[in-house]
Amino acid sequence: MQYSIKDPKRVALLVIDMENDFVKPGAPMCVPMATDAVQNISRLLETSREKGATVIYTTHVHGRDRGDMGLMAGFWPPIDSQEALVDNTPGIEIYPELAARDNELIIKKHRYSAFYNTDLETQLRNRGIDTLIITGTVTNMCCESTARDAQFRDYKGIFVSDATGTMDHPDLGAGAMSAEEVQQATLTSLAFCIAEVASTQNVIEKF
Repeated sequence: MQYSIKDPKRVALLVIDMENDFVKPGAPMCVPMATDAVQNISRLLETSREKGATVIYTTHVHGRDRGDMGLMAGFWPPIDSQEALVDNTPGIEIYPELAARDNELIIKKHRYSAFYNTDLETQLRNRGIDTLIITGTVTNMCCESTARDAQFRDYKGIFVSDATGTMDHPDLGAGAMSAEEVQQATLTSLAFCIAEVASTQNVIEKF
C-alpha cells in the first residue's frame, strides 16, 4: 500500500510520546533508538509546517493519585514507582529539540493508543484530516497501537521507519529480541495490512 499526499491540509504529522522521560539520555525510560530518531522527526516537522500540514504531539502521562494507571503499573516499574511519566513534571514535556509551536496540539494520554480516551479523533475530524504520518516511540507499543486504531477508523496511515524507535526486549517466555529485530518485525507486520511503511526521505518527497 502506498499513499500520495495531494493536499497537505488533510494530513497530520503525529509525534508520539517524544517526551523527556523517553528521549533524554539517562532518563528513567529512555529509548536510545527514539533519541536517534530526533533528527529525522525534526526534518518531518520542518516539512510539515512549511507545507501546511497539521502537527499533533502526544505525551504519555499518569497522575500522582495513580487513578489512571490500571495495568500499566504492572508492566512498567518506573510507572509503578512514579519515577517516570508523572503528569505535570518535566519528564512528560516534549523533548526540547522537537518542541511544539504555540498553535500545535499536545494531547495527554494514559494508554498506548493515542485514540484511547483522548479527543484525537475529534481534532482530526474537525480539521478534515484523512492521512496520518506516524512518528515517535515506542514503535511496537504506542506507535503501532495508534496506527492500528487509525486504520480501524479508515485513516490512511504512513508509518515512518526511521523516525520511530523501540528497545531491546528480554526473554519473558517467548524469547529475547534486539531493538533492531523488534523494529523490523513491527514494520513488516504493519506494512502487510495496516499502513504504508516509508522512510523520512520518502515521506518528505510525497509533499
